[in-house]
Amino acid sequence: MSKIKEFYSKHPLLSHIILIILTGLILLWAVLIFLDHWTMHGSTAIVPDIKHRSYAEAKSTLAVNGLSIEISDSIYDRNSAPGTIIESWPKAGAVVKEGRQVYVTVTAFSPKQVTISMPLTGNVSSRQAMSYLRGIGITDIRLEYVPSLYPDLVMSARYGDTQLAVGSVIPITSTVTLKVGTGPSAGEEDDSISDDVEAAFTE
Repeated sequence: MSKIKEFYSKHPLLSHIILIILTGLILLWAVLIFLDHWTMHGSTAIVPDIKHRSYAEAKSTLAVNGLSIEISDSIYDRNSAPGTIIESWPKAGAVVKEGRQVYVTVTAFSPKQVTISMPLTGNVSSRQAMSYLRGIGITDIRLEYVPSLYPDLVMSARYGDTQLAVGSVIPITSTVTLKVGTGPSAGEEDDSISDDVEAAFTE
């Protein structure tokens, strides 16, 4: 210690420089240790294959591997059970840090809802109505034919007991029933012609 004090008294400027360097090295060492702890340096996990598993099963599997799960998107698929994992990111087999979130796309737990935005009755043909419904994703369409003055026009459209109009919101899996006019029958056409002829003679 006496030699250090003697050196400090003889070379105060150099002694301060040495102290500054030592202090910087100690601070740098402390920061590196903190960063290793904060970023969990050396603590890694391999993303397991969770595709086609249920959400609950995938969550449990990821937890065992030190990972968490986050739903990033959902799609409706009639052929898969609700909550089934469709895609995951990072992909299976990727090496990541422990505690990282794995983002997944799942099949929706409930069907997508669609809004009817155009009239389905009135001066609308069955082809136009069916084309519109298929365009918004509704594929289960049933036709019921009823007598009418004009053929192939949609007389009514319903989902269950609900009449559909502009603004109606229904599931994409709905069964929509269209009542389509068949036009007047032959007998009705003859009666109509006779009434027209009689009216002409009367005038």
